[in-house]
Amino acid sequence: AYGYTKEELVGRPFTDLGPFELDEKQWADLLDQHTGKITTVSSKVQYRKKSGEAFYVNVHACPATYQDKEALIVATTDITEMVEKDSQLIQASKMTTLGEMSAGIAHELNQPLNAIKMGSEFLEMMIEKEERIPEQDLYHIVREVSSQVDRAVDIIRRLRDFGRKADFSKERIYINDPIRSVLDIIGRQLRLQNIDVQLQLVENLPPILAHHNRMEQVIFNLLTNARDAINLSEEYGARSLERRIVIKSHMLEDRVIVSVADTGIGIDPTVKERIFEAFFTTKKMGEGMGLGLSITCGIVEDYGGRIEIESTQGLGTTFSLSFPAVQ
Repeated sequence: AYGYTKEELVGRPFTDLGPFELDEKQWADLLDQHTGKITTVSSKVQYRKKSGEAFYVNVHACPATYQDKEALIVATTDITEMVEKDSQLIQASKMTTLGEMSAGIAHELNQPLNAIKMGSEFLEMMIEKEERIPEQDLYHIVREVSSQVDRAVDIIRRLRDFGRKADFSKERIYINDPIRSVLDIIGRQLRLQNIDVQLQLVENLPPILAHHNRMEQVIFNLLTNARDAINLSEEYGARSLERRIVIKSHMLEDRVIVSVADTGIGIDPTVKERIFEAFFTTKKMGEGMGLGLSITCGIVEDYGGRIEIESTQGLGTTFSLSFPAVQ
């Protein structure tokens, strides 16, 4: 897998081949288990072959006895092809979401462009009339045009950052950051649909090991699902007339918790166990690919996270995500 010969590897530390998620103490604990249980050492980690070519691997270890000594059997699996297909699937889902948002994005960009147009038309009119523009008015217009350009640039930057292809690296991130980034993009569109979004975020939470861009995709999927559930609730005349999404973050023991609750139509108990299956959807033909929650589940599990669902038909659904906190 790495492109080395046996002779090149014998006698070298295994850690020369790449990074591992376990520290020295965890390796020692693994050796002391004597259970023969297989443990994931690294998941979807990028390594380098002898040639320098990058590839993705899963690494597993199992305690064993070799020549009357404690040992570890370590196995590496090349998962590059699977990772590339996962990445393409996530990107396709992301582009579909951006396409659905195009009307809201156009509206958001239209406002700074209109302000810039009004300022330039005023200047043009004053020049044509050969009238003197008061210095204070000129300063105000120039400052406002510059401010609106910055606003338009910021909108485009957020969309570009969200739309770029994410890698599978892990870094220390604060969960409130991707939540706010997603609301910067989709918040205005939700308000245009008369959906009240409430943030109840605890500040100064410890970081988690994840990737900002991929966590944005998770939050995005949960928010768009909540929006669709609320719209369906109204369409089917469900009991709850509120149009509200509540996003919370907090700490519980050694895990960081994020929950997204809606007042939508709820989930039928008969399909609750299937909603994370790829290509399973309860939406009408042409309205969904059935990939959003499947992708969400895969990303969350990549970062050692868990998903729990609480739902009451006609009253709403709460998705809760929990991730191990790191210091």
